[in-house]
Amino acid sequence: GILSDGTAVTEAAMFTKILVPVDGSEDSWAALAQALEIAKEENSTIHGLFVADVRLIEAPYFMAPMMDMGMPVVNSGSMELALDAGRRLSERGHSVLTELAERCQQSGVVCQPEYVEGVVSQTIIDWAQDVDLVVMGRHGEGVRWAGPMFGSIFEAVVRHAAAPVMAAQAEVHTIKRILLPYDDSGTSKQALQVAINLVKKRDDRSLVLLTVDDGHHQREHQHERGKATLRAAGVLFHALFWKGQTAEQILSAARVEDCDLIVMGA
Repeated sequence: GILSDGTAVTEAAMFTKILVPVDGSEDSWAALAQALEIAKEENSTIHGLFVADVRLIEAPYFMAPMMDMGMPVVNSGSMELALDAGRRLSERGHSVLTELAERCQQSGVVCQPEYVEGVVSQTIIDWAQDVDLVVMGRHGEGVRWAGPMFGSIFEAVVRHAAAPVMAAQAEVHTIKRILLPYDDSGTSKQALQVAINLVKKRDDRSLVLLTVDDGHHQREHQHERGKATLRAAGVLFHALFWKGQTAEQILSAARVEDCDLIVMGA
């Protein structure tokens, strides 16, 4: 799993409200499963969100075959297509949310299912303003066409959400060993506070601090400041200072150190 943070998080307000966008894809159910594990530990409420993409509902209007002075003409056929798209999305959305509620109930976690219409990424970003954590699958229903990178919706949310965002893997992880890539930037300092809070919540959790010198930036001082902050917080940690390409070294450290979660600045 990866948890990226772009906001300051205080220990007193950790993960009591968790937003889980769902669309019925395997990735979104994996995200719910991971969120339920966190919710049981934090005594959190799950806010399940299905966003009916207005672009799918409105698209038939702009697919009308006849045009008048460059503007789409709405005819009865395109209107019916739009109404049918809206009905199908509504049926699917409420079916997905019903299943979400059942899974939450089976886990003993309180949930609030929500069906809304909007642009998916922006709607999730808006809802993220009122929660403590967003847990998402890396891809949605378009995963069959996706490459190895994150989906465009996930990337938009990670870059703009006010709350920390977790990318869930297909397999649910019990979070015991955390990797913190650190370069002393503003967002990495905020991620460091998230990592400190997570480690302090359980005695069996450990932290690995990683600073990567990519040859373009001298990182020794940043690395020392990260270690000093962790010492001041009373957190036990293992520190690594590696050289190389940053992303490659982060992934390598996660494998070598057998980490369950990467916490990093967005």
